[in-house]
Amino acid sequence: MKRVLVVDDEANMCIVLKMNLEKDGFSVITAGNGREAVNLLEDNNIFDLIISDLRMPGIGGMGILEYLKKNNKKIPLIFITAYGSIETAVEAMKMGAYDFITKPFNRNVIRHTVRSVFKMDKLENENSFLREIFNKGDLIYRSKSMKDIMDMVKKIAKVPTPVLITGESGTGKGLIARMIHNMDDEKKPFIRINCPSIPPTLFESELFGFQRGAFTGATKDFKGKLRIADGGIVFLDEIADLPLNIQPKLLRLLEDSSFEPLGSNTTIKISTRFICATNHNIKKLVEQGAFRKDLYYRINTITINIPPLREKPQDILPLTEYFIKKYSTEMGKKIEGISEEVKEAFLNYNWPGNVRELKNLIERAVVLNSEKIIRLSDISLEFDTGQAGPMDEDNSRQLNRLSAVEKKLLTDTLNICGWNISKTARKLGITRSTLRYRMSKYKLNSG
Repeated sequence: MKRVLVVDDEANMCIVLKMNLEKDGFSVITAGNGREAVNLLEDNNIFDLIISDLRMPGIGGMGILEYLKKNNKKIPLIFITAYGSIETAVEAMKMGAYDFITKPFNRNVIRHTVRSVFKMDKLENENSFLREIFNKGDLIYRSKSMKDIMDMVKKIAKVPTPVLITGESGTGKGLIARMIHNMDDEKKPFIRINCPSIPPTLFESELFGFQRGAFTGATKDFKGKLRIADGGIVFLDEIADLPLNIQPKLLRLLEDSSFEPLGSNTTIKISTRFICATNHNIKKLVEQGAFRKDLYYRINTITINIPPLREKPQDILPLTEYFIKKYSTEMGKKIEGISEEVKEAFLNYNWPGNVRELKNLIERAVVLNSEKIIRLSDISLEFDTGQAGPMDEDNSRQLNRLSAVEKKLLTDTLNICGWNISKTARKLGITRSTLRYRMSKYKLNSG
């Protein structure tokens, strides 16, 4: 559930906004002034959006915006303002505010603006869940396999040949595509198309564009994403989900760089490079008749396979350090690292969700942790529940190894503390109830 902070010195305004937003499924906290809002933020409360009156006694909306910028808290901020303050609101948007709404307003305006915030947030996450690792052209890695991939990326960056990037979900295929683009020329267009997210009936018009009158509702010409990307790169993510009826047209485009928009006889020529990615075995799909063989051979002129995280354990700890630093800075915490037990657990874990799973695990641990070191007790529950669906034999074995590490940690600490529950809980940095739960789980008792 998304959490929204509403800030207004008019109590009735807070009540109305809270009521309307809660009807749409949001969790809402209210603050009667800017100082109260800043206090909530300083206490490390997590908010996904702030809606604030622009003018308030003491710390106003601009003060909240300045606090967010100064403390690097990337929380979208929507201002509520009277007509007389529109110029100030526009200035606030230049400083980083998301939007502003003028009084008086109706509920639909608020709903539309709030939804647009979370829609943009969702699109950004979909487009770049690993983009934060990208730092001036460098990846966070130590493994030879990633070094080899980086060497390959440098060699092919300025070559117009199609590239196929393969690998499991969460390995960073989109990040590699973006790196190829940036190493060539980051000023060129980079258009990402998530194939499964576009309905098959709309795919052709979305990709190739259409002429006015091509179908019901086509009231004006639409360029399509291919023409928008002319001169740059089109990244077809999850290419295995490309509709069969579109594949011949894409093949022709790859072969002679031309196509006709929907409803038009005019041939359009473009100069665009294609990078494709998939977590499926396309060879098997070709054998099953679900993907064209000729298109497959055309898109995999150059293939980059990104290994899963479990096959490059040298990268686990550097990535962990990076994510701890990132989220500690964002949340205003001073977490220095992970304990030796957590290091051992991480290195023994199978990581079915790859880097995405590690990233999410560290983010949650930083949110929940109040000490300088992340301990096994801060993350073990996430491992217990982190597997989706039936586990294969390898995953089950890895979880058993993790449980063995945790059980040994609990047993050793209990022995050191003479099986004193309070003393053991303090030493482990957990509550007594959590300790009792873990003891019960592993059937640990002093007898």
